[in-house]
Amino acid sequence: MTVLVTGARGSIGRRVAGTLAAAGHPVRASARDTGALAAPPGAEAVELDAADPRNADAVLKGVRTVFLYAAAILSGDLRAFLEQARRAGVEHLVLLSSPASYEAGEHDRVIGRAHRAAEEAVEEAGPPSTVLYPSWLAGNAQRDWAGQIRGRGRVALPYPDAQVNPVHLDDVAEVAADLLTRDRHRGRFQVVTGPESMRLRDAVDRVGDALGTPLPIDVPSREEAMARREEWMPAGVLDVLLDVEAAAVGVPAPVTNTVERITGHPARPFGEWVRSHRADFSP
Repeated sequence: MTVLVTGARGSIGRRVAGTLAAAGHPVRASARDTGALAAPPGAEAVELDAADPRNADAVLKGVRTVFLYAAAILSGDLRAFLEQARRAGVEHLVLLSSPASYEAGEHDRVIGRAHRAAEEAVEEAGPPSTVLYPSWLAGNAQRDWAGQIRGRGRVALPYPDAQVNPVHLDDVAEVAADLLTRDRHRGRFQVVTGPESMRLRDAVDRVGDALGTPLPIDVPSREEAMARREEWMPAGVLDVLLDVEAAAVGVPAPVTNTVERITGHPARPFGEWVRSHRADFSP
């Protein structure tokens, strides 16, 4: 049974493809540009744009399940690809979405609307599917803080007491791989979280513990945070994310048993992810 993993250049897609290939499953790892795609050993690299699937018939030949990566959600209309997947005999699709599609304060704004549109397209045009909702990704710490820590040895957090439930990216990948290769946990959706709720300041402390040095926290105003916005971050998206953090101050983040229930092992703690990525934060 061949599995197609879209967005295999991404941090989760790459791990899903690697997890499947390591377990001996035939895998096609796809990206819009395979020139920058380092497919894991045992996986076949293929070019595919799910929003412009001109070569999808060839890519989908022999494929029985598909992992649809979050990046494809925001790139355009997926219905043509989904209809081709259904006609090709794809039996199940795992869609990586976001809790923003249902959470209060997010579901009716830019991030939530985009993810809900993809979910609706999958339900209307695609094969049977399971939606995967990962919580706050451990990789967000690398994305948002690593540059600050390397450059200044400190982190700016407008809402340091906002609570999150960091999930290890390998746990997300293992849950996805199980849903792609076995039908026992397939359903309408699965919510995947880390093992505990913690404040953002506690997460920064875990990074400091791994580096062996305290990391001071600056608390900029919302206006200052918007003014410091990175070029790659749309202003509308950052506006939503800041609202989400403000609403999460003092509110425990939900924790599920999905990782242990599906994979058989407890969810990995955030500190484990930080230790394995220590070099990303080091000067």
